[in-house]
Amino acid sequence: MEKVLLLKNVLEQMRQVDQKGEAVPFSLEWRTWNNQNKMGGRLLKADNAILCFRLENNKVKNWEKVLSQKQQPRKRKKPNHHDNYTRNIELHDHSIVKVNVLTITKFNGIEVVY
Repeated sequence: MEKVLLLKNVLEQMRQVDQKGEAVPFSLEWRTWNNQNKMGGRLLKADNAILCFRLENNKVKNWEKVLSQKQQPRKRKKPNHHDNYTRNIELHDHSIVKVNVLTITKFNGIEVVY
Protein backbone atom coordinates (compact mmCIF):
# COMPACT_ATOMS: atom_id res chain seq x y z
CA MET A 1 0.00 0.00 0.00
CA GLU A 2 1.30 3.42 -0.96
CA LYS A 3 1.98 5.88 1.82
CA VAL A 4 -0.35 8.91 2.01
CA LEU A 5 -0.67 11.95 4.29
CA LEU A 6 -3.81 13.72 5.41
CA LEU A 7 -3.98 17.44 4.64
CA LYS A 8 -4.39 18.16 8.36
CA ASN A 9 -1.05 16.45 9.06
CA VAL A 10 0.61 18.31 6.19
CA LEU A 11 -0.43 21.68 7.62
CA GLU A 12 0.91 20.67 11.04
CA GLN A 13 4.25 19.57 9.55
CA MET A 14 4.52 22.85 7.62
CA ARG A 15 4.37 24.80 10.89
CA GLN A 16 7.17 22.81 12.56
CA VAL A 17 10.18 24.69 13.87
CA ASP A 18 13.56 23.34 14.95
CA GLN A 19 15.23 23.93 18.32
CA LYS A 20 16.55 27.33 17.18
CA GLY A 21 13.03 28.50 16.30
CA GLU A 22 13.68 28.37 12.54
CA ALA A 23 11.13 26.93 10.13
CA VAL A 24 11.83 23.39 8.93
CA PRO A 25 12.21 23.20 5.11
CA PHE A 26 10.02 20.85 3.08
CA SER A 27 9.31 19.92 -0.52
CA LEU A 28 5.91 20.64 -1.99
CA GLU A 29 4.03 19.87 -5.19
CA TRP A 30 0.78 21.69 -6.04
CA ARG A 31 -1.46 22.73 -8.90
CA THR A 32 -2.27 26.30 -9.87
CA TRP A 33 -5.91 27.34 -9.55
CA ASN A 34 -7.97 30.02 -11.29
CA ASN A 35 -10.91 30.88 -9.04
CA GLN A 36 -12.74 32.93 -11.68
CA ASN A 37 -13.27 30.12 -14.16
CA LYS A 38 -12.80 27.28 -11.61
CA MET A 39 -10.02 25.59 -13.57
CA GLY A 40 -6.73 24.06 -12.51
CA GLY A 41 -3.50 24.55 -14.36
CA ARG A 42 0.18 23.75 -14.17
CA LEU A 43 1.84 21.39 -11.73
CA LEU A 44 4.42 23.33 -9.68
CA LYS A 45 7.19 21.94 -7.46
CA ALA A 46 9.27 23.54 -4.73
CA ASP A 47 12.20 22.04 -2.84
CA ASN A 48 13.56 23.53 0.39
CA ALA A 49 10.47 25.71 0.83
CA ILE A 50 9.42 27.11 4.21
CA LEU A 51 6.14 28.42 5.56
CA CYS A 52 5.92 32.16 6.29
CA PHE A 53 4.19 32.58 9.63
CA ARG A 54 4.10 34.53 12.87
CA LEU A 55 4.80 32.56 16.02
CA GLU A 56 2.37 32.64 18.96
CA ASN A 57 4.78 34.52 21.25
CA ASN A 58 4.90 37.42 18.72
CA LYS A 59 8.41 36.61 17.53
CA VAL A 60 8.53 37.29 13.80
CA LYS A 61 9.91 34.47 11.68
CA ASN A 62 9.91 34.71 7.87
CA TRP A 63 6.98 37.12 8.00
CA GLU A 64 9.04 40.29 7.52
CA LYS A 65 9.96 39.05 4.04
CA VAL A 66 6.30 38.89 3.08
CA LEU A 67 5.60 42.37 4.42
CA SER A 68 8.71 43.91 2.84
CA GLN A 69 7.80 42.83 -0.69
CA LYS A 70 5.11 45.50 -0.99
CA GLN A 71 6.84 48.85 -0.59
CA GLN A 72 3.96 51.08 -1.67
CA PRO A 73 1.61 52.13 1.13
CA ARG A 74 -1.88 50.88 0.41
CA LYS A 75 -4.90 49.70 2.24
CA ARG A 76 -4.56 45.97 2.83
CA LYS A 77 -7.21 43.56 3.86
CA LYS A 78 -6.56 40.74 6.29
CA PRO A 79 -5.47 37.68 4.29
CA ASN A 80 -7.66 35.20 6.24
CA HIS A 81 -5.42 32.29 5.24
CA HIS A 82 -7.46 29.86 7.32
CA ASP A 83 -10.79 30.87 5.76
CA ASN A 84 -9.42 31.04 2.20
CA TYR A 85 -7.36 27.81 2.47
CA THR A 86 -4.14 29.59 1.48
CA ARG A 87 -0.62 29.74 2.88
CA ASN A 88 2.40 31.88 1.97
CA ILE A 89 5.43 29.77 1.08
CA GLU A 90 8.99 31.07 0.73
CA LEU A 91 10.85 29.28 -2.05
CA HIS A 92 14.60 28.55 -2.10
CA ASP A 93 15.20 31.71 -4.21
CA HIS A 94 13.56 33.82 -1.44
CA SER A 95 10.44 34.58 -3.47
CA ILE A 96 7.03 34.30 -1.80
CA VAL A 97 4.20 32.27 -3.35
CA LYS A 98 0.62 31.96 -2.13
CA VAL A 99 -0.54 28.33 -2.29
CA ASN A 100 -4.10 27.06 -1.99
CA VAL A 101 -3.76 24.10 0.39
CA LEU A 102 -6.56 22.20 -1.36
CA THR A 103 -4.40 21.98 -4.50
CA ILE A 104 -1.39 20.36 -2.77
CA THR A 105 -0.71 16.98 -4.37
CA LYS A 106 2.55 15.89 -2.67
CA PHE A 107 4.38 16.87 0.51
CA ASN A 108 7.97 15.65 0.99
CA GLY A 109 7.38 13.15 -1.83
CA ILE A 110 4.29 11.62 -0.19
CA GLU A 111 0.83 11.88 -1.76
CA VAL A 112 -1.65 14.13 0.06
CA VAL A 113 -5.32 13.19 0.57
CA TYR A 114 -8.16 15.17 2.11
